[in-house]
Amino acid sequence: LEQQCNELMRTKFGRLVDLEALQMLSGNRRLEELKQEKLLKEAAYAKEIRQWDVYLYKIYKIFVAIMCYSAHILYNLYMCECIQGRQQFQDYRRRTDQEAIQNLQDLVIKQSQQAEALRREIHLLSCKGGHMLPPDQTRLPPLSPLRTPIGSINTGK
Repeated sequence: LEQQCNELMRTKFGRLVDLEALQMLSGNRRLEELKQEKLLKEAAYAKEIRQWDVYLYKIYKIFVAIMCYSAHILYNLYMCECIQGRQQFQDYRRRTDQEAIQNLQDLVIKQSQQAEALRREIHLLSCKGGHMLPPDQTRLPPLSPLRTPIGSINTGK
């Protein structure tokens, strides 16, 4: 009987099966089912985690792109503010230069009027009392320089 059983096992399973081990396993069938269920759930969870990892990586790439774009915009804004500040400073310098030019033009007009008045006075005095002109025409004393704001003189550098 035992020999017949062994032959049947070989034909059916292709090898000899340990019946005692099989009986022990069949007693813990529920445990084996739970283990198999656990393995299936773990595989499903691992698949879901991989999907979340892919999704999070895509979101991370989008976040990095947005951060780079924001940094670029902030840099451009900073540069615009710097340029605007420089332009305001140049506008101030231009205004002070124009004021200095206007003051100098007023001074030239005033000095030319004074020189003309002095020529007329010399001419009148020379006509009344004879020869009043010096042999050598003397120069008028220089006037004190006009005060200009510091840094408004363009040195060309």
